[in-house]
Amino acid sequence: MRAKNTSRFTNKRKYIRLKSILPVEFRITGAVDSSWQQGYTCNVSEGGIAFETAHLDAAVLHQVGKLDVEVEVSMRIPLHRPPVKAKAKIAWFRHLDLVRPIGSLRPEAPPPRGTYGRGEEENAPHYTLGLQFTEIAYADCDRIVGQARLLSVSTHVLALAVLTLFLGFVIVGFYNYRLRADNERLVDYLAQAQQEETRIRDAVGEINREKEMFSQQMKQYADGLTGRQQLSNEYEQLVQREARITDRLRLLERQKSDMRQTVVERMHQWLKNHQNPLTGLILSFEGDAGVIKDWAFSYDQALAVNTFLLFDDERDARRTLNFFKRKLPPPENFQGFPNAYYYDSGDIAEYTVHCGPNIWIGISILQYTHKTKDDYYLPVARAIADWLIFIQDKDPGGGLKGGPEFSWFSTEHNLDAYAFFGMMHQLTQEEKYKTAQKKVLSWLKTYAMIPHGKDYQSPPINRGRGDATIATDTFAWSLAALGPEKLKQLGMDPEEIMNFAEEHCAVGVNFTRPSGVQIGVTGFDFAQYANMPRGGMISPEWTSQMIVSYQILSRYFSQKERVIQAGYYAEKARMYLGELNKLIIASPSAKGQGEGCLPYATLENADTGHGWNTPLGTKTCSVAGTAYAIMAIKQFNPLILN
Repeated sequence: MRAKNTSRFTNKRKYIRLKSILPVEFRITGAVDSSWQQGYTCNVSEGGIAFETAHLDAAVLHQVGKLDVEVEVSMRIPLHRPPVKAKAKIAWFRHLDLVRPIGSLRPEAPPPRGTYGRGEEENAPHYTLGLQFTEIAYADCDRIVGQARLLSVSTHVLALAVLTLFLGFVIVGFYNYRLRADNERLVDYLAQAQQEETRIRDAVGEINREKEMFSQQMKQYADGLTGRQQLSNEYEQLVQREARITDRLRLLERQKSDMRQTVVERMHQWLKNHQNPLTGLILSFEGDAGVIKDWAFSYDQALAVNTFLLFDDERDARRTLNFFKRKLPPPENFQGFPNAYYYDSGDIAEYTVHCGPNIWIGISILQYTHKTKDDYYLPVARAIADWLIFIQDKDPGGGLKGGPEFSWFSTEHNLDAYAFFGMMHQLTQEEKYKTAQKKVLSWLKTYAMIPHGKDYQSPPINRGRGDATIATDTFAWSLAALGPEKLKQLGMDPEEIMNFAEEHCAVGVNFTRPSGVQIGVTGFDFAQYANMPRGGMISPEWTSQMIVSYQILSRYFSQKERVIQAGYYAEKARMYLGELNKLIIASPSAKGQGEGCLPYATLENADTGHGWNTPLGTKTCSVAGTAYAIMAIKQFNPLILN
């Protein structure tokens, strides 16, 4: 219980008081006209309670002024049954802020119920009574005090929990800020290191040209010792300068290698961060402000699965593949997976069905099956392959249309199908897939590949049947799907194919990094940039495909022991891979947490030349750009089971 120490009233506490609110009722003992008065405790102790209410009946107000008035008390304790029953006497009474000891009390009768107007409740009388127990069971007393202590402690615990939660948010927010800042610095350092390496390699190239010039001049001074000695001294200085620059280049390469390894791990983390835990789908474009901002393209899901496998991240690969396993209807009803879904709900976002994305889903399943020896998802790949064969059988040439509702043919789709059918035969040993692969190859020979001997003046590979438009991916993927040896057997020159792609599709652009710094980058466009009114732009996805194909050519010539050509294409791959480093940026979204990623292209909302535009947003990160960059760094060809 609680009382104010005033000049007129002093209350010495005998018991520990606990502030607690419990529902309570009391009535005057023996009074015929006394009804139960309802209110709440504001203080509880072993000796009694402080009772608070906004209304007391007139009869009760008349009785509380008498000495030794006894009352019956009924108190309900939450989660306890039955209610506490006790007897008590009124020890003190308070009306509003006035405290009077028993005997000096002269209460004023309250106005009748219902006389308070709207907005006048704050002027209603307020009463507090001190009730001292005269008869109560020990168990009930313990229940009251125990509940009061529990409520008191729980209030402090709740306050502590709220404070802890708040501090947790602050700490996590600070940690995320530091992590984001560190990631941004790391990718910026990698881009700067790559830019410095480019300058140093240019300087080394200039020194080599000067050395060659000195060698020619020294031959002219064969009979003149003075001039020859002077040239020899200058040549020695040039060699020393070359040694210093080369040492710096080696140090820079080591530093860049360490940074890139860390950045690649964070690119993997960026993909994981954008995987929805419920659907398993990965958001295709981070930062896009247009219609596709919440889309997960089926093609991108396949690329993500292949990337997860490169990090032995089989769990996240399964989460994505589980989505397509759940969506698979009975084989006889399968009509292909749509091009895109909403990544958070799994609902269809784009109802169009193309063969290409379905082929890539199948390829990712076969890569998973080959790596893990787990054939759980193989029925999905089989349904896709059989559906493709059904479409293929409708074309006399054995090719695959863009989709069941389309009449156009894509060379890239058929190159992918060649690889997919070959993988299916490799894993299942079913002859129908070998037959389907041979039909696709026949279509490619007839409609896509244009042998020209040693000098290609027109595209060596068409974009589609009757379509000679230049498409960079058809050049790169012809090597990845068929391999250099098979191309040679078909009368094609793999080196000339790559040279044509570089001559017509390689482009240098100025890329503005998120920090605002402009940096020069060389890479590959989607098409022949000279014919595009937008000017040149770089596709990290198609640049990575070209890098993978350069790596394939380098390994091919290495196996043939043609060291010079092997080194030449290895250097091409290294150079373009270095340029790709300049396009790695820190993720701009809260989900991305500043992890490394690559944009879809260096221009936003720009025409690719192949029927679609690049995404909106100047800092849009892309699953395709990021996944393919990882494949290029790890020298992974997704079109073979390696």
